[in-house]
Amino acid sequence: MRAEPVWHSWGRRLASAPRAVRWVTRVAVFFGIVALAALATPDMSALADVADREIEWSVGPAAQTGLDGRISLRHSLDPGAQTNDAIAVTNLSESAATFSVATGTGVIGADGAFDIVQADQDEGQWVEVDGLEAGQVTLAPGEVRILPVRIQVPVGAAPGDHPAGIAVGLSQGQALTVTNRIGVRVHLRVNGEVAPALSVSVTGASFSPSWIPFAPGKLTVGYEVAATGNVRLGARASAESFGLFGIGKSTVQDNPITELLPGEKTSRTMTLDAPALFWLWGDVSVVPTVVGEDEVSPPQALAADFSVAAVPWTGVAVVLLLAGTITAVKLRARRATP
Repeated sequence: MRAEPVWHSWGRRLASAPRAVRWVTRVAVFFGIVALAALATPDMSALADVADREIEWSVGPAAQTGLDGRISLRHSLDPGAQTNDAIAVTNLSESAATFSVATGTGVIGADGAFDIVQADQDEGQWVEVDGLEAGQVTLAPGEVRILPVRIQVPVGAAPGDHPAGIAVGLSQGQALTVTNRIGVRVHLRVNGEVAPALSVSVTGASFSPSWIPFAPGKLTVGYEVAATGNVRLGARASAESFGLFGIGKSTVQDNPITELLPGEKTSRTMTLDAPALFWLWGDVSVVPTVVGEDEVSPPQALAADFSVAAVPWTGVAVVLLLAGTITAVKLRARRATP
């Protein structure tokens, strides 16, 4: 007589068990399978972290003998002029590595950090890095390589700032490929008439009254600052609001705008505590600032006005309730009088 398999016996017992027991058992088996699958799945974040630690490198402005302490390549050139410079790429790791080298136009990202983008006929095409093979350079462990840089300004280039950059990147990892880049900024100014300018506009204003009657509410003001000139600028922005006849004045100052490149703009919001005075007026003021070591005279401060309804709805409800109560009491008193 053949012995009955264990799982057959277990299956019949489970089938004859109460319904609640069967459901609990099935749920336990399901979560057990999920847990085993999770344990068997490799941790992609750990693999990426290991890949990031495999190779380390650095890039910086350099002379023929090595790094020279500068933080960027800064040049002022006439249209059609050319100049030479250099960068140093250092492999700080214990194994050889091949790095990609690319040039591009400078941009400020959403996080405020400098980055480059590549496109035809842009400032990145004005910068050329020599000493590469198919856009790459291979370095032995601990090796420092000086790469010559040539900057050629086209004839007829417009005066002002033309930001660019050189990025040195490396793709690492096997299961998960991660590409990291570090680079050097190129502060390039074409000589000619310099026109620093900013613009500011209010993109929206809203008021949220407090649930506490007659307490200050929250005034949120959205604004946009744009660099409308041909040089980069920073800015400090603040907002002010007030009621009729200037009563209930409130002010707030935003975090500084560290840098706006020519043609770029940024959108922000400021929130301030403001009294609910049925209607509020105000403005957003912007004070332009000079960035870094730039030699430029900042333009005058500018402002944009706004107005918004600021109704204290909870306060109005309390007043109406009190008025209704007083009216009802008076009417009842009149009816009770002979």
